[in-house]
Amino acid sequence: MTREQIIAMLDARDPFAAAQGIAPPQQVTWMRGPADPEGVATVPYGAGTTHAQIADRLIEIAADCTAVRAVQLVPGDDGPERPGSWGVEDLLVTAVARRVLPASVAIRPDWETLGAPACQVALAFGAGEWVIPTGDDTDPQHLAEAVGARAVAA
Repeated sequence: MTREQIIAMLDARDPFAAAQGIAPPQQVTWMRGPADPEGVATVPYGAGTTHAQIADRLIEIAADCTAVRAVQLVPGDDGPERPGSWGVEDLLVTAVARRVLPASVAIRPDWETLGAPACQVALAFGAGEWVIPTGDDTDPQHLAEAVGARAVAA
């Protein structure tokens, strides 16, 4: 996928179109955080980040992803003009990341910012890994089963 195609997909702001053809995972890998940052690349998005910057970062990771096992999607900080990210934007970036990156790279939404329900929905848009914050007693198996997947501890 070219830089222009990635930017166009982000500009369209249609997570359903971006996720078209992405099969929901049969399993989601999970762990309780904080997670080991080894092999994890970050992709900032949302407030303070342009679609061109997101596209460039995804292309950079895809070009040399041999040492990358997961991508952590990191929404911007909340500000007076807008929240760090919008729900649609969270799903859109998840789907675009899944389309750009090889299947061997797990897509990880930011659990602390988005919460359990949004991370569960993100599975249908290409996410495949959760890092549940320490102290959060959410049952990952229950969440995964509700969308037809199974939770596998990392």
